[in-house]
Order: sequence, then C-alpha cells, then structure tokens
Amino acid sequence: MGFYSTEVGKFAIRRDMKRRRNLMSLNKVLSLSRAVEDRVFACKSFMACRHVMFFLSFGNEVHTDEMISRALKDEKQVYVPRVSKKLKQIEICRITSMDQEFELGSYGIREPFKKKSRAVSPTIIDAVIAPGLAFDRSGGRLGFGGGYFDWLFKQLRDKALRFGVAYEFQVLESMSLDFWDERVQKIFTENETINC
Repeated sequence: MGFYSTEVGKFAIRRDMKRRRNLMSLNKVLSLSRAVEDRVFACKSFMACRHVMFFLSFGNEVHTDEMISRALKDEKQVYVPRVSKKLKQIEICRITSMDQEFELGSYGIREPFKKKSRAVSPTIIDAVIAPGLAFDRSGGRLGFGGGYFDWLFKQLRDKALRFGVAYEFQVLESMSLDFWDERVQKIFTENETINC
C-alpha cells in the first residue's frame, strides 16, 4: 500500500510540475535561470570544484547553457550526460565549448555526438548540477522517472557534491520518495540556496 501511494504521489507531483513549468514564458525562464546561475556561482563549495557535470537543459528547465559557458570560462573541466537507454545509465562526456555540435538523444535532449566524444569514469566528477521536476527541503529529488541521475549519484565518489537547480515553485516542504531515490546536498533556486 505504501509503495502505491508513493507512486500516485510522484505521478501527481510530476504532472503538476510539468504543467506549471510549461506555462512559463521564455523571458521568465531566462530571467529566473540567470538568478539561479548567480546563486550556483556564489557557492564556495561549487567554485572550489574543478570537474563539474551539468545537464543540457531542454524545454522550460532551468537553462544551463550559460552556466556551462561560465564554468568553461572559469577554466573548469565540464561534463554533460549522454543517456544509454539500453543500459539505463548515463555516460559522462567532457565538452570544451557550447559551440560544438550536439545531437538529440533518446529522449529528445541534446547530447554530445557519440562518435566525437568519449565517456569518462564518474569518479572524476567533483560536483553534479542535476535537474529535477521537484525537490524537497531535505534534498529529495524527483526526476522524470528513468532513474538515470539516481544511478549516477551511486557511481560518484563519496566526496562528490550533488546539487539541484530548480525554480522556487518546484521546491516542496516534503514528498514521499522510494528507497532508491537519491538526494542532493544543496538546491539552488532564483530566491535561495537551500542546504539540505
């Protein structure tokens, strides 16, 4: 019964967050994303990291292109995911510019071209900036349900930092999660940095 109620709760949260996010104008997305970016780059623990992984945003997610470009200008080694749908895993690929060409992956999300990039070990990563449809104040993270970032978090070194970026409305006081759902340590929104 508890498992069922968790799944129903997750479904309702995902549906509501997708709807609310899809209603945002591009100007609002860009404006709020800039505020989130400023919070990320004001974080001392993030700035101390050399090998950082971002997601390549799509739709009305918090836009990460500018964050990635800024991290590259700060001479960080930047990595992005490439989904292996067959293996239900993420491959971590280094990028050196946002001007490079990307291809659309299995879920219609930009990824580095498979033939032009190679995967590296997750153990090289110092910090991950993860997407989510919803977060809670204790670091609970709800994605689209594929489990890719949950898998990734389990592959990282214990010292690697796990951060989430979201709009304020995507942060809930609490939500029911399953034992396999991995948590983040900080959440950056346009209004606050939440230490979980």
